[in-house]
This record gives sequence, C-alpha cells and structure tokens, in this order.
Amino acid sequence: MSDSLHLQLERLRSLGRSPEALATAEALAADLARQGQPLRAITVCRTLLQLEPAHVRTPQLLADLYAKPGTSGGAPPPGARAVPLFSQLTREPFMALVGVVEPRFFKPGESLIVEGEPGRSSFVLVEGRVDVVRQMDGGEKRTLSSLGEGEFFGEIALVSESPRLASVVATEPVVALELHRTRVERVALKHSTLSETVQSFYRERLLANVLRSHPIFATLAPEQRQALAHIFELRTVEAGRVIIEQGQKGDGLYLMLQGQCTPLFRRPDGRETAFAPLREGDVFGEISLLLGQPASATVRAETACHLLRLGREAFEQYLAKQPGVRAALMRVGTERLLQLSKVLASGRSVHQGDQRV
Repeated sequence: MSDSLHLQLERLRSLGRSPEALATAEALAADLARQGQPLRAITVCRTLLQLEPAHVRTPQLLADLYAKPGTSGGAPPPGARAVPLFSQLTREPFMALVGVVEPRFFKPGESLIVEGEPGRSSFVLVEGRVDVVRQMDGGEKRTLSSLGEGEFFGEIALVSESPRLASVVATEPVVALELHRTRVERVALKHSTLSETVQSFYRERLLANVLRSHPIFATLAPEQRQALAHIFELRTVEAGRVIIEQGQKGDGLYLMLQGQCTPLFRRPDGRETAFAPLREGDVFGEISLLLGQPASATVRAETACHLLRLGREAFEQYLAKQPGVRAALMRVGTERLLQLSKVLASGRSVHQGDQRV
C-alpha cells in the first residue's frame, strides 16, 4: 500500500483483462473499502468495471458498507467517514453512480477546470492537492484556496452548464473522480431519487461555502449558519427577468451566486438611471426589509443568474435579531441610499467602480 493509487491502477491496466488483474483489483478495492478509504475503493472499483463490465461483487460490497444507512445489512468500518453525495444514496442508486464516475489523473500544473469554460462535470479529489485560481479584474491571477483529498468542487455543473468561476490546477500528482452531468442524468432516469439527492447535495454545499465565506454572515456561529442553510432558497432566473420591482414591497434578501444584475432607478418622468452591476457575492433587497419601505430600485437580471433568497418572514426570524448581520446590512443599505440621493441630485448615472446599489 506504499505506492500511490495512480501507480497501482497503472499496473492493473498493464495486465489487461487477465485473471490476475481482475483478482488483484477486486482484492485491492475490498481492502481499501474495509480500511475506511471509500474514495480509493470506488476508484479501483471503477477501473475493475472497465476491465470487467459485468462485475457486481465489488459495487455491492461498497454499497453494503457506504450506502445510506438502513438500506443494507453492513456498516461502515469503525472510524470511516461517509462519502459525500454517494452515502446519501440508497443501495441501488449508489451502485449505479459508482458505475458512471470516471477516474482521472493529472500532473502538477495541469488544469482540471478552466475559468470561463462551460461546466459539464464535477470532481472529487482522491489523492493529491489542487489550487483554486481566479483571474481578477486587473488581470492578475489569485489563488483563492487549496483543496485536498475528499474535497468536492465544480458541483454547480451537476445542475447547470454555467461558465466556470475559477480554474482548478493540480499542484502535485492528482487522482480524481469526475462526475459528468449527462451520465448522472442517465442514471437518474432509472433511479428517480438521484436527481433530488444531487440537488440537495449541491444546495447544501453551496450554502455552506457562501455562509462561511461571506463577510455579512461572518459573525454568525456555525450552528446559526447551519440553521440558515436549511431556509435559504436556491433560485435560477433567466436573462431579462425583473427580480425586485421599484415601489413594491420587498419579498426577501437576495445573494448573487453567479451572473449579473442591473439595479435601475425609475424617475417620475419615466427615465431610468442604471447603477453599477450586481455580481457574485453582492446582496440586495436589504433596504426594503430593514426599513419596511417599498423597494427603492428595480433589479433586473442581465444574464442567467443563480441566487440565494431568504424570505421576509425567515429574515425577520433568523437575521434581523443578529446585531452583527443587521449592522453589516444597514451599512450596505445606508451607502446605497446615499448613492441614490447623489444620483437624484446630479442626474448622472453611476458607473463601474462607484459604490454599488
């Protein structure tokens, strides 16, 4: 077990479909599964299925150990952690998903995901490390984080073919499992619970990442963020749709995940003034919620957008009573109202780089 998984799999492939290769792969997958290393076991199992597509013993073993509790007779090895997404599935969907993941291997410096390209698959790291890199507005590339074994990334591609927000680059030899959206959709045709599970998995991870990293929610305790994660709604809106209408009572707090919206102020004479675009990470709708007044501007989607929405009732119950969150939202709202007053006084549009509304 001292060799890397990549080397072990290469040796198996070099043996072809010989009895030795099949027996070695089956034994290796079983050992890894019982040792509490399910991702490595799934990777070997997938290689085994490529050598012998009709093989069922090893997928059944993995499902018995790691599928959703209460659906099989086995139990995970002591100390073993559940496999994200996989362990949320019952036995049959679990085995079906194992059958469509694709083992991928990357050298240091190779990109698993390229910023701006359409997203068609997600990944989970089995071995190695990667950096998440984004190109900033000034053109410089910035490393946002480093991910290691067991980390999922690119999961938005399981539900939408949106452009990638960042690149993911291997910093050392990497073994990863790739989940293609089209393959997952084919499995979901036979196992209807898979679609619901994937949507739930994506939503929970997305919310956890946003609430953990967004400065407005930084003052919340982990248990408070976890409670919020269950009440935020994930919404996708098409380009051109009005999300908030000026003069109407605001229905919730919105957080932009992906896409671009334009806030517009409509004057009494019908002329509209456009404010700086709202992009990833921006919140809006807070003025109406905090002040109990109609929305001060219209917000229209310029592109297809992914949004998180917290309804008015939930906002008042969970956030309005949190001093840190309320203060942060009040600062944002006050700055926007000040900017609106400047626009009304000057008659000029607000351009990129000015205070956002």
